[in-house]
Amino acid sequence: MMIILRIFLGKFKNKKMDHYNADFRVNNPIYLIRQAQELLIFAKANKNSNAIIYACLDSRIALELLDLNKVLLSVEPSVRLSILEDSKPKNGIDRNGKKTGSLKEKYQLFFQAVCEISEVDAKLYEFKKSKELQYKLSTYIHSYYMMPDEINFESALMQDTFTIISETHKFIKSSLHLDGDEYASYGINISSIPQEDKIILDEWKANEIDYDELKSRLINNKQQREKK
Repeated sequence: MMIILRIFLGKFKNKKMDHYNADFRVNNPIYLIRQAQELLIFAKANKNSNAIIYACLDSRIALELLDLNKVLLSVEPSVRLSILEDSKPKNGIDRNGKKTGSLKEKYQLFFQAVCEISEVDAKLYEFKKSKELQYKLSTYIHSYYMMPDEINFESALMQDTFTIISETHKFIKSSLHLDGDEYASYGINISSIPQEDKIILDEWKANEIDYDELKSRLINNKQQREKK
């Protein structure tokens, strides 16, 4: 049996996170969205560029955590601490993503197909979009190159952050599954994939079959297993 795992990422009711406390930091994408929103409120009220830059930082960390959760969901619980350690250096999450293959588009489409035939309300994770948004946010995090007129709150460059951060937060929420009043991230433990499905996955990654055939054969394998 293929195991679909999920990590709950915290409650987010009525656009506000329950029990939010700015003095108590949580490594959680939903918490960091709320933290960034609070920073933007402060930035607007005080015309403060520092708060904008920190909102960009927390939004980028939220994306990185989402990437990391997708990698962690693809491996056995026994190796997750090792994955976390390996992810600490620069580009560590990217390296682990390549190592497991769990962030690649082909794998994510395979995951989507499995969810569709298993009637699980989850979909592929657009890792390329995450990286694109991370790059945009980094423009502000690495603000050492900015001239005084650019780093001013009223500048066009600083005002653009509100659109970028809004786009980032929408992407994060759309990448998660809303389970009751909690957002959850889903993934497949790769080691749990049955051998007959691994063969299909390999053919899919090698572009030997299209998406419709991928789903059709996965459905057939599922039906065959249910008969046993």
